[in-house]
Amino acid sequence: MKTPVFIYAPESSFIIPYMRREFPGKGDIAESFDDSPALAVMISSTDIYTPDEGWLDEEAAVNNKSPWVKLEEEFSAKASASGTPAYILRCAPIVGTGMTGSVRRLAESIYRGVFFHFPGNEARKSIVHATDVARAARFIADNTLAPRIYNLTDGADPTLHDIAEALAYRMDNKRISNLSTKPQQWFGRLVYGKERYSSYTSSELFSSSRIQAAGFKPTDTCDYMRNHIYDDSSL
Repeated sequence: MKTPVFIYAPESSFIIPYMRREFPGKGDIAESFDDSPALAVMISSTDIYTPDEGWLDEEAAVNNKSPWVKLEEEFSAKASASGTPAYILRCAPIVGTGMTGSVRRLAESIYRGVFFHFPGNEARKSIVHATDVARAARFIADNTLAPRIYNLTDGADPTLHDIAEALAYRMDNKRISNLSTKPQQWFGRLVYGKERYSSYTSSELFSSSRIQAAGFKPTDTCDYMRNHIYDDSSL
C-alpha cells in the first residue's frame, strides 16, 4: 500500500472511523497535504450532478450551483500544488453509523412513523454503505488506478421500498404502513409536500462501472443491513 493516504471528507466526517479500520497502521492516514501523502482521496457526492432519472456516469453534467463543485476544485488545486495524486469518490447517498444526508432523513422519518409506502412506487435509488466507501479508498491505495473521478455505488440500486424496509429492519423490524387507498395517498402527498413526494417517487441512479471495471466489488447495502452481525466492535 502507498502510505500515508490523506482522506478529505467534507460533510462526511462520520466516514473517518470506517477509514481508520481500513487503514489501521500508525501513520497510514495523513492529516493534510502538509504531511506529504502518497495520494489523496476526497469523499465527494453524486449530489454534484444535475438531477436526471437516467444513469449518470462521471461524464454527466454537474450542477454548477452545487457546493461540491467548489469543494472538488479546491481539493484538486491543493493536490496539484503539492504534487499529490488525487482521487475523487463521488459517492451515492451513504448508509452508515452517524450518516448524514438523504438516507438519514429517510431513517428519521421511518423512526418517527411518518414515512409510508406508496403502492406501485418503483423509484430506485443508488446508495452505498460506509464500509464500501472505506474499502474503495483502500482499493485505490493498494492498486494502480488513474488519478481521476470515480462514482461509487453498491451496484444494486434498490427500490426506495427496499431501502426503507432494510432501515426499518435495523430498528427492531419497525413496521412501515402502506397508503393503500386514494384518500390515504392524497393525505400522504399532503404530509410529504411536493418536493419530498417528488423525491420519494423519482429514481436517482448513478453508474459506478468505472471503479468496478478496475476490479472493485461493492456490497449490496440492503443485504448488508439485513445480514451483518452487529456487535460491540461494529460501526
